[in-house]
Amino acid sequence: MTFGVLVGSILATMLVVAAVLMGFAYLFAKRGKSVPPLPCYGGGVAVLFVVAALVAHSDLVSAVPHLVLAALDVAAWLAASFFLFTILDVLIIGEWLIERGQRYIPDIVRQLLIGAEVVAAGVLILWLVMGINLVALVALPTVAAAMVGVALKDTLTRFFSGIELGKIVKVGDWIAVLDREGMVTHIGMEHVTLFTRAHDAVSLPNDLVIQSGVTNYSRPTTTHFCNVYVDAAYRTPPEEVCATLLETAAAVSGVLPDPKATALVAAFNESSIQYRVKFPIGDFAQRDMIESTMRTYIWHAFSRQGIEIPFPQRVVHRIAEAERDSQSATIERITSYLPTVDFLATLDKKQIEVLAGGSRWERYLPGERVVRQGDPGEVLYIIVAGKADVRLEQGGLVSTVTTLEPGKFFGEMSLLTGEPRSATVLAATDLSVIAVGKQALLQVVQEDRRLIAQIGEVVARRQSATAAAKAQLSRDAAALSVVTHTRSLVERIQSFFWGGRKTEG
Repeated sequence: MTFGVLVGSILATMLVVAAVLMGFAYLFAKRGKSVPPLPCYGGGVAVLFVVAALVAHSDLVSAVPHLVLAALDVAAWLAASFFLFTILDVLIIGEWLIERGQRYIPDIVRQLLIGAEVVAAGVLILWLVMGINLVALVALPTVAAAMVGVALKDTLTRFFSGIELGKIVKVGDWIAVLDREGMVTHIGMEHVTLFTRAHDAVSLPNDLVIQSGVTNYSRPTTTHFCNVYVDAAYRTPPEEVCATLLETAAAVSGVLPDPKATALVAAFNESSIQYRVKFPIGDFAQRDMIESTMRTYIWHAFSRQGIEIPFPQRVVHRIAEAERDSQSATIERITSYLPTVDFLATLDKKQIEVLAGGSRWERYLPGERVVRQGDPGEVLYIIVAGKADVRLEQGGLVSTVTTLEPGKFFGEMSLLTGEPRSATVLAATDLSVIAVGKQALLQVVQEDRRLIAQIGEVVARRQSATAAAKAQLSRDAAALSVVTHTRSLVERIQSFFWGGRKTEG
């Protein structure tokens, strides 16, 4: 082979390999993926051995033994075959079966197929290039295979167990096996590797994993049910506790809306009833964080609803004085906020203090519902910190109409007349509110029933002004509307507080 022919052959070989790899690079770049490394390695090996064989057959090298030339030819053909098989692996198995067909084929099986194809190609190349007797070629590996099989019994067992394991789990699955829990990061020829929650890499033999059994949290679906246990005092009816738990579960981020969460009575203990709330999640990796958030939300919900989580009696004695101090400080804070509500500004300082003593300071976490549209209510809420979304449901559609900020209040009509909630209010952020109920206001107005008329007038004036602005009424018409609306509103308030009996004065 002359020098010119040699250079042309080498350039042609390199161009073919480069064109194939560039085509791969373009294909994968369009999909936002990187090129698999195996075809690149195969192309480099093919170019290396083909060039070596071409140089050995050229005029540049003389007196090369025939056996060496034959060996280089076999190596070049094997390298080219390996390059071809890696391309077929990416196109047929990687793209067609896995990407488009959504089938899971373990890497170990793909490597085994490439190896078998190279061996078959090697048998054919040895026969065609070197004329080796196939009968002898088959007999020798048969004896060698028997010897190797005995020596590598455990290795082969793990190898075939790895193939079987690929049907059960895949990389990225969360599994539990042999008291270990983690995400599968690699399924090898002998071991499967888990990455645990403690950020430890654990390698387990394939055969041992198969024999012990695997719990897969990611297949056939990613939905997993978690269980959180909590105790409550006997004085609270179980159905009330279960309803609170279900409402709390619906507010926790990460809990799936379907299938539905359930709340169950788990056990009757010596000093409490144990409950279990069972809820679905879709990301098992976040299980611990979601369960922690669930417990946090339950604590706040129980605190608002007055549901006691029992604890040792001696602890109650130690903190009783501190609780009294805390209660006094809370009442002082409530007292400072109540006059910010326009219709409560008509009350004097003593009346505000009485009202504050019967009010509650409540906290809601993001996503928790404060009131629900259509539910009966008799509580006013004043926002102290955070934001709340007001949502309306009409014709099956839910829309957020406004977001309330600190200083705003809602539910005044429910407090004064007991009317159903006109909208749903959810905590948009961590939300602190003051809850003023009917009984708290009743303590104040019972001493001076004329306050009902004053409060009704303030509320009626505000509502009429809003209606007049929307309808663009004249000043006289608006004033007449205030008088009419005040009379109607006062009667409704009286009916709500005293069953319709007329007040004096």
